[in-house]
Amino acid sequence: MTLIQQLLKKGIIGKEQATSLEFEVKETKKKEEELLIEKKIVAEDFLFSLKSENLKIPLKTVEAEEVPLEILELIPEETVKYYQMVPLSKTRNFLEIGMVYPEDLKAQEALKFLARQGKFNYQVFLITPTTFNELLKQYRTLKMELGRALEELKVELREERVPRTVAEFERLAEEAPITKIVAVMLRQAVDGRASDIHIEPGREKMRVRFRLLGQLHSSIFLPLRIHPAVIARVKILSNLKIDETRIPQDGRFSAK
Repeated sequence: MTLIQQLLKKGIIGKEQATSLEFEVKETKKKEEELLIEKKIVAEDFLFSLKSENLKIPLKTVEAEEVPLEILELIPEETVKYYQMVPLSKTRNFLEIGMVYPEDLKAQEALKFLARQGKFNYQVFLITPTTFNELLKQYRTLKMELGRALEELKVELREERVPRTVAEFERLAEEAPITKIVAVMLRQAVDGRASDIHIEPGREKMRVRFRLLGQLHSSIFLPLRIHPAVIARVKILSNLKIDETRIPQDGRFSAK
């Protein structure tokens, strides 16, 4: 039974209004929940308690501040946004996952894949869009960490000329701001179970993308001018030649 039909059955809306709402859902391609909340037909909490009853999935109320960043980082931000699902807690290899649309088959498949890759079991809870959006704000902490590193780097670049030689890039790659930036990138990729990291220079920005479930997701955008230093840092970690740019090189490193 749809949420609109549930509201009709409970006498909260009339038949004519239900028909009108169902038509609007089809025309606008909006989800029932989105439309009902937007039109203020019922309160969000009440609507999602009905949905919980309908799906037989428990509704969970969570304070965003109670969920540590290391838990949120178990699923990359882009995946969280796309499927509107977010990790809430972890006990050993058992995760609690909050989902706004647990009935979404694609989200279910993505979660199963993550569970296989991460070798964890999970229980799904229903959460409201408000709870989800508050949790999503917590991911900004990760970006703030990158922001602080970039500010440190800007100060250093103001104090001296932009590096041009291999030796200068090597020195810059070993300094704190660049090492922090690369460390944050690696941590987000590992915690999110990404299979690949793509560091791509664009016309104005350097884009960092993570491959998850076979698809590339843009996650971080950084100033283009630091691209050589970031690449130099990765080469240093991998014991590769910094000045070799004509042919591919193969290297590896481990991190804790």
